[in-house]
Parts: sequence; structure tokens; C-alpha cells
Amino acid sequence: MAGATDVENKSEINYEKKLPDAEFDVMKAIWEGTPPVNTAYLMEKVGRDRGWKASTLISFLVRLEDRGYITSEKRGKERYYTPVAEQNRYMQSVTEQFVHLMNTLYRDKSLSEGDIDELLEWLKTKY
Repeated sequence: MAGATDVENKSEINYEKKLPDAEFDVMKAIWEGTPPVNTAYLMEKVGRDRGWKASTLISFLVRLEDRGYITSEKRGKERYYTPVAEQNRYMQSVTEQFVHLMNTLYRDKSLSEGDIDELLEWLKTKY
């Protein structure tokens, strides 16, 4: 995806597919940073807390770039990452999917009020 324009990448991003937790954490750190961000910044923000090696972080970055969520460019020996995916749009999609699932489960009586409360508390810790 590197080299494609932001407009092209935004149309290719599948916001309906939820990112795995580790990739979401990397993406969140990119969104919170001042783009473009480098690998050292991302290791400091998310990699060290998770006990990752640089190669692990780079694998996640490659996946995010392949999915069109970020672009990267090499400057000297360092690679810099810029978000293409919009955080608000991603979060809206994930929220809509969750609400749809909860409505379906609640209508089918698969979830009790207590189950829903427990899920909401869990969500507060994740997002």
C-alpha cells in the first residue's frame, strides 16, 4: 500500500473487520501520536508494555499496512508510519457491530441483563 494516495487507501480499508487486540493497540498508539511516528516511538508506547521484540512489532505494522490502515516510508535507517484509517470511523464500525450482536443475543434471550452489564464493564477496560 505504500505509495498509494490516502484517498485510494481509505476506500480499500475494511472497517467492518475488527482488528485483533494487538494490532488495535498498535493502531491506537499511531492514532495517539503525532504522525508520522517511528518504530522506536511505537516500541515505547506499546511494545515494551507487551514484552514484544522489535520484530514482533514490525510484523503487526506490516499487517496494518497490508490492510491499508497505515502507510510507511523509509527515511535513512528509520521507517515512519502514518495513519490512513480514520479512528472515528473504525470505532463507529466496531461499536455498530457490537450493538447489533448484543441486540441479536438479547432478542434470542441468550444474554441476561447481568451478562450485558458484565460485557459493558469489560468494554470500558478495552476501549
